[in-house]
Amino acid sequence: MILRLLKKGWVSLFASIFLFQNAQAASFEIVDAAEFGRIINTNAIFSTNANINVWLEGPTWIPAGGNLVFCDQNNNRLKKLVPPSTVTDFQLPPANTLFNGTLLDAQERLICAEAGSGGLRISMLTNGVATPLVTNWNGLKFYSPNDVAVKSDGTIWFTDPGYNGGITRPHAGYPSNYCVYQFHPTNANATCRPAITNGVIRPNGLCFSPDETKLYVADSDDTASGRRIYVYSISTSNTVTGSAFFASINNGVPDGIKCDVDGRVWSSAGNGVHIFAPDGHVIGRIIFQRTANLCFGGPQYKTLYMTGQPYVTSMPVLVAGAPSLKKLQSAFDGSQMTVSWPAPSTGFNLEESDRLDSPSLWTNSTLPVITQGNQKTMTVDTTNTAKFFRLRLN
Repeated sequence: MILRLLKKGWVSLFASIFLFQNAQAASFEIVDAAEFGRIINTNAIFSTNANINVWLEGPTWIPAGGNLVFCDQNNNRLKKLVPPSTVTDFQLPPANTLFNGTLLDAQERLICAEAGSGGLRISMLTNGVATPLVTNWNGLKFYSPNDVAVKSDGTIWFTDPGYNGGITRPHAGYPSNYCVYQFHPTNANATCRPAITNGVIRPNGLCFSPDETKLYVADSDDTASGRRIYVYSISTSNTVTGSAFFASINNGVPDGIKCDVDGRVWSSAGNGVHIFAPDGHVIGRIIFQRTANLCFGGPQYKTLYMTGQPYVTSMPVLVAGAPSLKKLQSAFDGSQMTVSWPAPSTGFNLEESDRLDSPSLWTNSTLPVITQGNQKTMTVDTTNTAKFFRLRLN
């Protein structure tokens, strides 16, 4: 019995190497034409979804609602965008909370970094109520949690670059360094530990590669030694090794970063969005304005949403974001295999195939699936025939 999660392939498109002016006032700076054509159609419409005239952060797509949640930092609230342009308040937190980075966990619960002096913690937002998940490390307060990344094993990783809390390093009662932290929400402060303490001056945005073997961390320190993205190797037991330079931003600093399903890194920058191949070379740039953060959303997670000052903007792309992958887990007792994945998995179908050499052979699995708590489980009898399973967006 073989279990494998496959990434979906995309048709290649090709573009010339020149600056293309889009009808919606965005342009494309193409460096690697072949790779750029695989991910962006230069005729795609670039849309302005909202103009709030403040600093906007932390967008996250909510598949169950078909909407985007993002952070209005100047007005200390979360906003909701129902595409294309309907914006309402989503959450009004206590004063000086300043939500920044947000992300869904495997159960599609909203995890938030509370960066302001009224927060300084990582929380989970459900039904309008923010539940603190981690508030300190070894009794020391955080300077200003900024962005979050969630691994499929349930661990939550977050950065603390110290921007919005009103306390500068070093300070009594606070850690000696700005760090990347890791913890498990079931144990919270008890398992919180610094995962990365050296090399990155101001760790800001972070994201995992689709297979979770790499962690990318953006250094938003505005000095010659900052403005870089670093990559680290992550073991299955969450040991961090192999710090390495990945890429640099030539305009502004990297803030929010995200991976697509093929492992490319999309980074916010002072003049838009810069896109890097898994080996770190520049594929191209979407040029329009300073961007603070970004995410993939919409149908198939093939819409790129960007937040900055003062706009929320979006454009369709040709590749899905990494959130469109769901990791399958398996256990074997000698006679049966149990396949499981997190619930609710909105928009995903479980598919099966006897072969990997033809996309047309994948069909929806007819095996019964049981939902128990936060898990979906399916039991498979062993046979002498190889069987492949994947979770795929509808």
